[in-house]
Amino acid sequence: MKINLAKTKEIVFKRPNPRLSVHLAPVANIEQVRAAKLLGVVLCESLLFDEHHKDLQSENVRDEVTSPSKELHCIFHALVVSKIR
Repeated sequence: MKINLAKTKEIVFKRPNPRLSVHLAPVANIEQVRAAKLLGVVLCESLLFDEHHKDLQSENVRDEVTSPSKELHCIFHALVVSKIR
């Protein structure tokens, strides 16, 4: 199996206490990142899901803008069209 170095990322998981963290040098030819998306889940170095939550929110906003759902259409008619009439 060949590894595609252009797509390979390295994440060093760290402890929350900065005194206990160890700074490692990146592996040669592999980019070291603070967060990466793996199978739809954003993993970050602190193992918190803040980045994943932000990513989900941005995807939801993008989906609502590009393809309005029935609920959004119903809310628009209930609030906006009723005021115009």
